[in-house]
Amino acid sequence: MAVLRFGNFELQPTQRSLLVAGQPAALGARAFDVLLALCERRERVVTKVELFDLVWPGLVVEENNVQQQISSLRKLLGRGVIATVPGRGYRFIAALAADANKHGEPQLQPRAQERGSRHNLPSARTRFIGREAALAECTNLLRGTRILTLTGIGGCGKTRLAQQLARQELNAFNDGVWFVDLAPLHDPQRVAVTVAAVLEVREEAGAALIPRLVAHAAARRMLLVLDNCEHVIDAVTALIEALLAGCAQVSIVATSREVLGITGEQVYPVRSLALPESADIDAVRNAEAISVFTDRARLVSPGFTVETSNAATITEICRRLDGLPLGIELAAARIKMLSGDEILGRLNDRFRLLTGGSRAAPRQQTLQATMQWSYELLTTAEQQLFFRLAVFAGGWSLRAAAQVAASEDDYALLELLTKLHDKSLLLVDRSADAKPRYRMLETVRQYAQDRLLESGEGDATRTRHLLHYVALAEEAAAHL
Repeated sequence: MAVLRFGNFELQPTQRSLLVAGQPAALGARAFDVLLALCERRERVVTKVELFDLVWPGLVVEENNVQQQISSLRKLLGRGVIATVPGRGYRFIAALAADANKHGEPQLQPRAQERGSRHNLPSARTRFIGREAALAECTNLLRGTRILTLTGIGGCGKTRLAQQLARQELNAFNDGVWFVDLAPLHDPQRVAVTVAAVLEVREEAGAALIPRLVAHAAARRMLLVLDNCEHVIDAVTALIEALLAGCAQVSIVATSREVLGITGEQVYPVRSLALPESADIDAVRNAEAISVFTDRARLVSPGFTVETSNAATITEICRRLDGLPLGIELAAARIKMLSGDEILGRLNDRFRLLTGGSRAAPRQQTLQATMQWSYELLTTAEQQLFFRLAVFAGGWSLRAAAQVAASEDDYALLELLTKLHDKSLLLVDRSADAKPRYRMLETVRQYAQDRLLESGEGDATRTRHLLHYVALAEEAAAHL
């Protein structure tokens, strides 16, 4: 393998040594392996999980081992060699020397954008199943807009759909497709910094970053995928507005539990996976939700199949989980230890049952976590209405909501309901001959019920619910 030179450093893979100004550096074996792994993959971000697999293959080690090795390398190399991409991993960013190595061999190619690397999309670890129609719709929509926002409740599959769409569109963007995960950010001011790190736009003291991003992208034809925008939505919209105004060939796909509200924004609601239309075994097996359950179950139990004996149970599990991909995947993982009937019997306690691996994104380690993420983004008034509405098992009207929520202002209540809808926490059912009705997915309602119990308002809310329907029955009785 060729020698790599950057600054006054020379990395010699064959000799497993690092020279600093021609002198061997004291570098531990693990730190060397981390540096080599990052150098070899410098065209993209390397995740922490991938580093574990490369540097500690087959070993169980502490989560902070990677950070410790990165810290040691930065002390030796300085801070301009390895960049942290928040929420994604690490990247080697130093420019390699262009001269030949001592054997006269050309140096390895420079970094991603210097050699025209087309994307930094994460490698898919599971098959893309059940969203073919949605993918086709999004493809058509993207060709008619420059900002496409995929919205929906947490765990509905927005990120996976966005990544698949971006991967499919690689050939349409000469300057690449760039994925930015915003979920780990707590400070909205880090939005532009995080995007800049992915696009390799360096910060300069005293220079505003967003204009530099616009200048960098102005002449490029690229697709930017901004994932998990809801908690930093104001900063995201400011950046998108600037990019759309100053970069005529830049298109953006955003995922968010809430609509961004940008002029010209095309919104695509990502819905639940389709359930079987009949009990026919072929119809069951081919349904989107069942296909996902089967595929994920086989990851932990290779012999798993949907047969006549278990088809109804698996269908009911997927139905009880509202067709949500995250819930279905977490339930399928339990097949390793439980039967389908046992999983179904425990779904009333789904937030304890459906937990994932510790290396999943924090908001997706459990069904509880993804709901908590949405709940914490609500205002106090929105939270209060949200958990009070949990007493409705089969949906409600505006009038019923007003009485159960103890609201005296229908317009204020309507505004709060709209906010909950826009944040993907309730649905609106419409028919031509009836007034709209509102409802929650069962998973959302169970979470809201838990919050109602915590609030101490359960008895009072259920009493108002009872009185409303007693009054409704008495009113109807006169017309029977």
